[in-house]
Amino acid sequence: MKTLTAYLEIFRVQFKNNFVREAVYRTNFLTSVFTDMIWMAVEFSLFKVIYANVPNLAGWSQDQVYFFLGTFFSSDAIFTIFFQRNYWAFGDLVNKGELDILLTKPVNPLFLALTRWMSLTAIFNLILGLGILIHYAGPAGFEGGWHWLLVAFWLLIGVTAASVLRFMFSIWVFWTDRGWALSRLYYQFFQIATKPDPIYPRAIRYTILTALPFAFIGSVPARALLKGLPAWEYAGVAIVLTTFFSLDALLWKRGLRRYQSASS
Repeated sequence: MKTLTAYLEIFRVQFKNNFVREAVYRTNFLTSVFTDMIWMAVEFSLFKVIYANVPNLAGWSQDQVYFFLGTFFSSDAIFTIFFQRNYWAFGDLVNKGELDILLTKPVNPLFLALTRWMSLTAIFNLILGLGILIHYAGPAGFEGGWHWLLVAFWLLIGVTAASVLRFMFSIWVFWTDRGWALSRLYYQFFQIATKPDPIYPRAIRYTILTALPFAFIGSVPARALLKGLPAWEYAGVAIVLTTFFSLDALLWKRGLRRYQSASS
């Protein structure tokens, strides 16, 4: 219990520090909000054009796709708030030897590495994403009631999927000084997550549900909330995420063995 309390206190202090930093650089907040609104508008416009020409897309109505976008935006916003900046800084943490100081602390260095920086401006994205999700829930066929509790669960699944995937693309910095290239590759694949998985050909869909489970960020949660999932797919989500989590943990330990500190 003392350990949990200590970690929560560390997280609280880091949250406070990031809040102060965001408050000082207010222009960053306005710039981030503006660019993210443009991104969301582009995604909405794309489907608006598609549905101007077809009545449904792989069995998804326009309202259901907008519900999916609300789910995806909310999940991505939570990931952005708590983790995204830490992954962008992960390469420098290793290459410049900044990991040294984290390894000397009496807490898990990976916890510190992944919670040092927060993008609190993305809270606006989260509010907007949840607003979209709530607005289109009824027209999309979401049952509501106690099922709203499942929204929180599936958003957690989406954030978990994004985090383990992003870590998988970042961890290779221990083996190559061009780890940033692999990190950028993550965002090339990330574009796949901005569309419902049923629209993709079978081979691509199988890939984004197993080897590169980008569909878990928004598409699978939206399908689970609107249409439910067969038992085998629930099991598949658990197995895939557990596998990625285990691989990430293994690679982190192997990476630490290869790590050369700034003083070595």
